[in-house]
Amino acid sequence: GELNKMKENNVEIKVNESLSVEEVAAVYKETAFDKPLEDKNRLQEMINHTPLVFSAWRNGILLGFARCLTDFEYFCYLSDILILPAYQKQGIGKILVDEMKQYLGSKTTISLRADEKALGFYKQLDFQPTDKMYRIHREG
Repeated sequence: GELNKMKENNVEIKVNESLSVEEVAAVYKETAFDKPLEDKNRLQEMINHTPLVFSAWRNGILLGFARCLTDFEYFCYLSDILILPAYQKQGIGKILVDEMKQYLGSKTTISLRADEKALGFYKQLDFQPTDKMYRIHREG
């Protein structure tokens, strides 16, 4: 990775650290994230084309990651943020978002589509609700 930082709780944040399909699939599976995981080629394409990933590690174990689609100047879409259940409620998600904000700078707007269960988490991190997001839903 191009940037590694040790944070509180002995958590190391890495930027664009190489992640394997197996590592990524395991985190999605353990967090019961709504994403089809059977097609390993599709997951590899997703990894290959994600321009910005912040990952959280402790003692060499991947605890979670934030996957961002961004132009690095105006806009960043926080596509996924996941922390393994055993490590949730320890501030790791906040650390990932804080690192993202610092890395991208104050000119880049960060947007996301929040799962109903995560609304409180995003509000705590100063995300403002908007009703102006639209999507074209596709299969899978």
